[in-house]
Amino acid sequence: MAVTQGIEAGRKRPAQDLGEVVSKRLRSAHKSLLSAVVDRDGFSAKTGDFPVTAWPGPLRLLSLRAARAESEAEAVAAVASPEPETVANALLRPLPPAPSGRSEIRITPGPLLWKPCFKRTGFIYKDRKFLEPRPRYMGYAEYASWVAAAVPEQELRPSPMETSAAETGLSGLELLRLLSKLKAPKKGVPQITPEEKQLAEDALYGSGSPDEVVASRFSVEVTRRQMECLRPGAWLNDEVINFYYKLLQERGKAVEGSPKCWFPNSFFWPKLSGNNKEYSYKDVRRWTVKAKIDIFQLDYVIFPMNIGETHWAMGAIDLKDKGFRYFDSMISKPPANFVSFLRRYVADEHKAKKSKELSGMEEWELLVPAKIPQQKNGYDCGVFTCFFADCFSAGKALTFEQEDMPTLRMRIAARVLKADEKFDPIP
Repeated sequence: MAVTQGIEAGRKRPAQDLGEVVSKRLRSAHKSLLSAVVDRDGFSAKTGDFPVTAWPGPLRLLSLRAARAESEAEAVAAVASPEPETVANALLRPLPPAPSGRSEIRITPGPLLWKPCFKRTGFIYKDRKFLEPRPRYMGYAEYASWVAAAVPEQELRPSPMETSAAETGLSGLELLRLLSKLKAPKKGVPQITPEEKQLAEDALYGSGSPDEVVASRFSVEVTRRQMECLRPGAWLNDEVINFYYKLLQERGKAVEGSPKCWFPNSFFWPKLSGNNKEYSYKDVRRWTVKAKIDIFQLDYVIFPMNIGETHWAMGAIDLKDKGFRYFDSMISKPPANFVSFLRRYVADEHKAKKSKELSGMEEWELLVPAKIPQQKNGYDCGVFTCFFADCFSAGKALTFEQEDMPTLRMRIAARVLKADEKFDPIP
């Protein structure tokens, strides 16, 4: 009976979810194997205890350290006596996405930025050789440790891979059999057009000096070096994110019926919050004056937020529904002062610009979205932040997922290079 009910429940689940359930079962078995292993420095795989810092939530099993094999001899020794975090990080680290339109080659590794046990990947684009600036792609678990260390007071969301196998009531073998029979539903954002692909590849891998300006608008210049952050596995920088947000602002002006939005840049929140320490309206008082904006005639004020200098998220003042919104692909709650500081900002802005108090401000609270897409690696938070703003500012649902990130990186590159706001939001 339990198996029959499990199969019926499984048929209602997409193939991707079932795959995550299978992975959970496999990790559970792996955890049992690791329970007999005790790290020489005091880490217990059985309890998940670590003498320095414990992992948040379901990721407690993982250590904050990774194996550092200095030579082949040490690497062989590590295989012979594996440390728990070595295997766990390897399980959670995703495969790098295959580059589009490029032939892959292996380049002899030199001194690496992080771990000497990983090789750099090189590739050829239009007869030019490239070496990726990152030696490897950061996995979700390792990135979560960075964020947890940078903002320990924040609460991380459960790992996207932590789907409960108990919901199906099936064994791992039964799940694999059921998964093989199911056809994954078609999801994802529209694929990039040939024009977008050409623009993106020219921006990211084309010839030219790293200091060459490839996009110029809004009194801002974006160089080829700055565009490299849109290559696979790289963290987005504030120049690209701010430029994209400005394109979204111009798009809203051009499309009739779109929500009225203002997009201050990534320095808005640090200035207003004193880098999350002290409220300072005087540092942003003239921002609306320079922008010739009356926020009380708008629907939203949308701004990117750099959390702990390691993670991107999006904040918004919702003047239509009288509240505040926070969109984050990893952290479940905004900074502790997020609502109180934004509430004070709206009140101070009204008093300064309208010469009177704004009544009812104490009722403005955090408005929590029903569902926010979550990242499954350690480098796509900036892309999520760009498309949180893209969809929200157009009144569209957040229909993109982690699997869409390679396409959306290329799309951002093409739009920034073109510097034209004439593009549609994700349908």
